[in-house]
Amino acid sequence: MRHLLSRPLGSVLQHLFWWALFVGFEYFVFSNWQEKPIVTWGFVLKDTIATICSYYFFSLVLLPRFLLQRRWLLTTLGIVAIYYFWATLCYLCFSVFDHYGLVSKNAYAYMHRFLDGSIWEGIFSWRSVSMGLNDFSVTVIPPILLRFIRFLLSSGNQSLRLQRENLSLEVNFLKAQVNPHFLFNTLNNIYTMVVKQDERAPDMVEHLSHLMHYTVYESDAALVPLGQEVSFLESYLELERLRYGQKVSITYQKAPVLPAHYQLTPLLFFPFVENAFKHGVDSSLEASWVAVTLAEHEGWLEFEVSNSQAPASPKSAFGGVGIANVRKRLALHYPAQEYQLHIDSTADMYRVTLTLRLHPPSHDTGPAVRKSKRTSASASVTSLTGLE
Repeated sequence: MRHLLSRPLGSVLQHLFWWALFVGFEYFVFSNWQEKPIVTWGFVLKDTIATICSYYFFSLVLLPRFLLQRRWLLTTLGIVAIYYFWATLCYLCFSVFDHYGLVSKNAYAYMHRFLDGSIWEGIFSWRSVSMGLNDFSVTVIPPILLRFIRFLLSSGNQSLRLQRENLSLEVNFLKAQVNPHFLFNTLNNIYTMVVKQDERAPDMVEHLSHLMHYTVYESDAALVPLGQEVSFLESYLELERLRYGQKVSITYQKAPVLPAHYQLTPLLFFPFVENAFKHGVDSSLEASWVAVTLAEHEGWLEFEVSNSQAPASPKSAFGGVGIANVRKRLALHYPAQEYQLHIDSTADMYRVTLTLRLHPPSHDTGPAVRKSKRTSASASVTSLTGLE
């Protein structure tokens, strides 16, 4: 049954059911007037036509185009138009009943308070409006009000759903940041270097410690300083440089001055850079290269990562869960006009370009907070490098 109601036909049936209840309610109200059946059904038809037209005009025009766009004047004019549409139908209905002598003694006073005088006085004058607002508010307004309440509830549910989706996405994304395969290889390399007493071993431990500390403790915030994100990226690149040595050309270019205190959503760059090594470098170690560029211009950050592709090697699917999550996180955290993501692929190169609006620093990420984070990071590094 639920599956049927979720289809377009089910939606139509729901509307027909509710309008049938409305007609039944109207008939129950006007049948108590004990008028002739044609008069009773005339009242029911008049109010049903006015309410249905007003309901869908509000739902399809006023709500999405004016009310949600905060065009208050047009919204008010729309509500006024709905009232005068109802008042005009009432005047026409009463005029027809009066013309054919269908007005009873009980309904004479009610109808002629609109019919006495000109059509202007019966519809548009303040006297007519003051008398008609009571009937209008109990006939046409309730369905419109229910529609608006339903919209508010659905918007609230959608907002909660997006928040839950965002939270789940953030948690899963952070858990999956450090690829287990990468971590395993890095630890193996560190072990080999320690056995061989390679002087690069402490550096690898320090960079790995920075990576782990950032992903576990610092990247769970909605926004992080750009300096921390860049430092994380540089640590990852240094690990890969130590891991591959001379086998892979790794180029990293950063603008001389970056607004390190400006903020952005954390861990946006890492999936793209990790992807460059996973699908580009690992697919062929011959003449492989990775290039990363960071620049800033008037509050816009320009990030680009490109890598070689081996034309002869089988192409694996680029992207995957990591990049799909980045797309979702960008859509959740940034308006469409505040970022641009382009992915280009050729026979021998794969390139990702991300242009992003940086957020001004907030009050809760002052020097003291940043200092405490640096202190905790240094303590973590010291504890790990103490194993040397």
